[in-house]
Amino acid sequence: MEDFKKVKPVLFNILGNDFNPQVSPVKFFDSPLTEEPTGLFTIFHPLHPTIYDFVKLQKQRLWKADEYPIDRTREQFDQLDEIDRRVFEYTLSFLAFLDSVQVANISDIEIVYNMPEYKIWGATHKYFEVEHSIAYSNILYGLFNQNSEEVKRIFYLAKDHPELRRRNELIAGNYQKLFDILWEGLKNVSREEYARTLTYVFAGTYAMEAVTFYMGFKTIEFYQYKYGVLPMTNKMISEIKADELFHVKVMATIIRTLKPYITRYISEAEFDDIVVSTLKSYAQADLQFYQSILAQNNFGITQKQIENYIKFLTDRRLKLLGYPPIYGVDENPFEEIDRLYGYLESHVNEGKKEAFFETKSSAYVTAELDEKVLENWKF
Repeated sequence: MEDFKKVKPVLFNILGNDFNPQVSPVKFFDSPLTEEPTGLFTIFHPLHPTIYDFVKLQKQRLWKADEYPIDRTREQFDQLDEIDRRVFEYTLSFLAFLDSVQVANISDIEIVYNMPEYKIWGATHKYFEVEHSIAYSNILYGLFNQNSEEVKRIFYLAKDHPELRRRNELIAGNYQKLFDILWEGLKNVSREEYARTLTYVFAGTYAMEAVTFYMGFKTIEFYQYKYGVLPMTNKMISEIKADELFHVKVMATIIRTLKPYITRYISEAEFDDIVVSTLKSYAQADLQFYQSILAQNNFGITQKQIENYIKFLTDRRLKLLGYPPIYGVDENPFEEIDRLYGYLESHVNEGKKEAFFETKSSAYVTAELDEKVLENWKF
């Protein structure tokens, strides 16, 4: 594609137009300042009102990890055998890493968001991911509040355990693409490479929110389902899971909204290939990771069930983006557990069901989300 002259963004753009219907949700630096936003938060008339509707719905879900007592966590943890304790440690370290990298990545994405409603969504999204990180820290300290070295050991499994490190490096490497561009300077990157990088980053964020978290959530749910232990830990996981289910829908909306803007610079075929291949690579890494840390029949589940769950979930998340399935797994092997601890799509598609053990977690004003927001939104 031909060279073009980039337009330097201005923090307070006095020439700007906040009501230009052609403005892009993210900065591409190729429009005159007269066609770009002013930098003022003119949220009373958002160009993409659905995104702001998501913000308002998410804010109804405010919860605080510090409100959940975990005094008996260590006592219950000690009831587990060595293998189950080790799996719990791996899973907790992995989930803590995922939210840690989310917080950093969302900060980078906020830089390139171009509309107030997207910037507000980025700030809201980050707040909830921070709360999730606090929850994981509280669980860790509930387990080992007398031994800071044990807390460090488990937290640093994310970088010290070979399988965890390999898994985490894949995720961090995807987000590193945007960080590298910001480090080198946006003015030095071609618009094709910039568009390609945005596609990878948003696809990676979606893959994490939509697929990667869920086998971790499922593993924590197994402890209460099979052994009746760690109920308060599971309750916090239910809160986090409800948030992430909501983020799945928001990120799917953002990806589908961004597609026509990004495909001005790369082909639609390349965009689609990046999105689908990213979800597939995350799913394959999940398969390898969980099959390595979960022994055969651990919790009474099989390697095949793990495989089918991840493939089933990946197909569902691709469908939400408008892509055909790649695995053809139609049945959820853990449907009974989902009925108890939270449907995979209770805040995504179906919306009318409540899990048996969920109370506040199901209170996302789901009917409003599915019927009012989504039916009025045209992808």
